[in-house]
This record gives sequence, structure tokens and C-alpha cells, in this order.
Amino acid sequence: MDSQTTTASPLGRTLIIANPASQLGSGGRAAEQLQRFLALYHHDRDSFELVYTERPRHAIELAQAARGFDAVLALGGDGIVHEVVNGLMAIPAAERPAMGVVPVGSGNDFARTLGMRDFTGDGFGRYLTCERIPFDVGRLALRDADDGPAATEYFIETFSFGLDAAVAIGTYELRNVTKLTGGALYMASGVDVLARRFQPYPARIALDGGEPERLRTFIVAVQLGPTYGSGFRICPDADPTDGRFDVCIASGRATRVTALALLLRAKNGHHVGSRYIRFARARRVDIELEGAGYPMQADGEQLSATRIGIEILPGALTVLRPIDPR
Repeated sequence: MDSQTTTASPLGRTLIIANPASQLGSGGRAAEQLQRFLALYHHDRDSFELVYTERPRHAIELAQAARGFDAVLALGGDGIVHEVVNGLMAIPAAERPAMGVVPVGSGNDFARTLGMRDFTGDGFGRYLTCERIPFDVGRLALRDADDGPAATEYFIETFSFGLDAAVAIGTYELRNVTKLTGGALYMASGVDVLARRFQPYPARIALDGGEPERLRTFIVAVQLGPTYGSGFRICPDADPTDGRFDVCIASGRATRVTALALLLRAKNGHHVGSRYIRFARARRVDIELEGAGYPMQADGEQLSATRIGIEILPGALTVLRPIDPR
């Protein structure tokens, strides 16, 4: 990320959208601590409003209604970040608030891209003076086989389908059963998914309008940031400010053991160089799946489609990064 494109400034009029259920209830406790901090904080240029989500995708509605605010902070994990992004992208660019995150989630990959550590309940003052960075946003056009109108979804960190998406989706249930969080949760889900099933996901993929290529894939990830799944460095060189997606495609006749090994190695980016892995960079990706029901996610949130058009929107969202992110 280019530091020359950033400026430091107070937050201004700020809406904080909190998910009280994030990280097994830690979001609610963090929001209460934040309320106490805000009750003591006074600044002529800053004012704050705190609201709570009450149901899935509620943060989209709350963020969409944030016209007139200078900034919106998402308090929670990557799920609420995803929803806030989708709400803000419904606001015209000239009126769109900047977005920041108070990371209280299981994965926190968006915060990791910003160099931020997980919020521990103290030091909220670091969020009050931020750099403003123009971030790229991914726009998905999702269609099924019936040729109906495309559904639009935005993402700020990751879109993927295949084994890795199955792992991300599997964390939903495991989180409640095991009480695990972070990388341990994703690793447990990976072992569980591979133990129950492993299959290829045939697809036709075209980059930047080129000729579609039919591949026997088992992981396809289209990244803005370098990580997903709580720090798995799937595209280590991805930069969310460079106007291009980084694409990782895992394909070929890999065994279950090979797939598990690649998943483990991706934690630290050591899958790079594998004969099953290829990387590309593109401004547009078009995907046609050869079957229905493929596991699919964007920023950790489950999606469904058989034809996907993915377009990058350079610098579409101003993102707030604390001057002292740690």
C-alpha cells in the first residue's frame, strides 16, 4: 500500500456498527467497553453513534443508512466487515463514508491486511486518528443456470470456491461445538472437511476477457488482500490498492493427502511453487461452474451461483487505518 496516498485526520461524525455475537459474545463485551470510553471522550470534530446488529445482514441496512456520516466502524469480525462494505457500496461515491474496523472476530483477515492486531478491550484511542487509504473493492455478478438477473455482492478481502470455501463454511458449526477461534478453528474445519469428502470442482475460468480454460480445480481464490481463513497467506503478494486481483488456482489430480498438505503449507504461504498451484493477476475474472452446490464464499460469507463475473473497482472505498495500528 502506497503511503503517499494516505492522510491523517480525525474520524469526524462516526457510526459504529457492532455485532454483539462475534467471537462467541466478545463483540458485545467490546461494545460495552467502547460505550464507556465514548462516554468520557469529547472532541469538537468527533461524534459517535453506536448501533447493534440484530440479525444476519442487518449491518448492510445500517451501513446503507449511514449517508451523512463521515465514517463507519465495523465492530466484529470479517462477516460484519463484509456486510458494512455491501451497505456502503449502495451509497453514491461522492457521499460514501470512510470505513474502519474494530477487530473482534474469529478470523479478522481484513484487519490483518491493515496491520492491526485484534481488539482486546483497551486502547480505543488509537482508532481516533487514522490514515485514509483508497481501497479496491470486488464486485460479484452471481447467476444460476436459469439465466435470470444477476445478484450483486461486494467483497473487500476474498472470494473463493472449492475446498477452502468448504473449510470456511464448516467453521460456522464447529465454532459453536468446539469453541475454537482463529487459525485453530480453520485448521480443525479443514481436517473435518477432508476426512468427510474430497472432490474436484471442474470449472471454466477466463481472465480479463481471454479464452476460458477448463480446469479440474480444487481451490480457486480471487484476492484483494493476501490472507483468508484467519491468516492463511493464499496470495502472499496481494495488494488491495493496486487495482488488480491476485488469483490462486489449485488444480490437477491431487490426492486428499496432497490437498491437506497444501492447505497446511498455505498458512505461511509455503504452497507457492507447488506444481498444483498457479497464480495470476487480473482486473476481471469470469467463472462458469460445471455443477451446482459448489462451496463458495466471499469474506467468509456463504454464497451460491454457477456463473460468476468478478470485477475490480479500484479505490472505490476509503478505508481507515489507525496511525498506530497495534
